Amino acid sequence: MQGWLTAVDIYCERTDASFWSEPINALTNLAFLFAAGLLWSRAQDQRALRLLAILIGLIGLGSFLFHTFGNRLTGLLDVFFIAAFIVAFAYLLPRVSWHQTRWRAVGAMLIALIFIAGTTALVSSWRATLQWLPPGMYLGAWLILLIYAALSRRLGPSAKAGGSASHFLWLAASLFGVSMIARQLDMPLCSSTGGLHWLWHLFNAAVLWACARAIDRSNQSPQT
Repeated sequence: MQGWLTAVDIYCERTDASFWSEPINALTNLAFLFAAGLLWSRAQDQRALRLLAILIGLIGLGSFLFHTFGNRLTGLLDVFFIAAFIVAFAYLLPRVSWHQTRWRAVGAMLIALIFIAGTTALVSSWRATLQWLPPGMYLGAWLILLIYAALSRRLGPSAKAGGSASHFLWLAASLFGVSMIARQLDMPLCSSTGGLHWLWHLFNAAVLWACARAIDRSNQSPQT
């Protein structure tokens, strides 16, 4: 257990192992709770939207714990909630927005997860020479978002439904690209900016909100 409690210091703002060493990185996780609240207020009887709202809130909680306790255990918790959202979203988008069968949605989810796993493995193998690359899980998720955005207009059951999902997915992919740049510049620009990781939180809260809105049935035509 002691190994899991080993301190982790990978962000510019952290200067020691104390609880409140990353106040800005910690407090900006409130953006995830705000996004979750907005989605919950829209969800009504939409169980899929409620599930994603809960997962976004848990992402904020996991990230807050990581940026306060700052150890391997809380780091794992942080990544676990992010991975849970990716799995849920990769199933729910084709199931709810594209109106695919349950098994087709499972198949689409598995393809997305295999793609992300492959991207993670490739980035890991390139890490020594391409250190500027973001973690493979995030890069793979961004590429999947781009693919989903391109497919959504074609696969939506109507122009309105497909267009709406595509609009939110393009927004999510655009914001996520900026978010990853901010994340990667956190340490290189540390001395001049004091850290940029807090932008990762703010942009990603908007990214997850936009992803969830892509499956919001209230965006779609009455026939769906």
